[in-house]
Amino acid sequence: MKIGIICGSQRVKSQTSKVGLYIQQTLNSQDVNTFLLDLGKQPLANFDDSFWYEKQGSLQTAWQPIAKELQSCDGFIVLTPDWHGMVPSCLKNFFLFSSAAEMANKPGLIVAISASVGGYLPVAELRISSYKNNRICWIPDHIIVRNVKLCMNDTNPPENQDDIYIRTRLQHSINLLTEYAKALSAVRNSQVADYKTYQYGM
Repeated sequence: MKIGIICGSQRVKSQTSKVGLYIQQTLNSQDVNTFLLDLGKQPLANFDDSFWYEKQGSLQTAWQPIAKELQSCDGFIVLTPDWHGMVPSCLKNFFLFSSAAEMANKPGLIVAISASVGGYLPVAELRISSYKNNRICWIPDHIIVRNVKLCMNDTNPPENQDDIYIRTRLQHSINLLTEYAKALSAVRNSQVADYKTYQYGM
């Protein structure tokens, strides 16, 4: 089992990155392999149509090592901060690069990050607009880490009841994600999907 973790903040040092590292450590402690892509530390250039027409161009050259890692993943955890009620542009840009080759019929868990009590609008945005062509399968569960500065810090025991709750709730959703990953492997192995003929979703 291998899970890709996409940290969708453009900041080099972010609360999103902090939570992403916590998730990676949690998965690794359960003998789950991980691939972590932090878009603040490893930014992608802005997508444009040269990606399609220049097979040896700079965009393809930068994307191919990431694509190879994504292709080897069985599922994904995508973290987004709440910026003015929106998903940051770097994460939207990531989904412009991604295709069915990397993500089709693999489960995804959305984890939204809020410094206060927001976070629900980026969840809705990802569910509406990010899956059409890459065919990622968002699972029904999602997580919103509110008041994130008080959660998932390097403290033992956790700092407060909200921190304890969100950690246990996150573990529940991770458990669901890994079961979805096992189940959806049957869909991928069936080869029923014809994404050469139907490359784009409707």
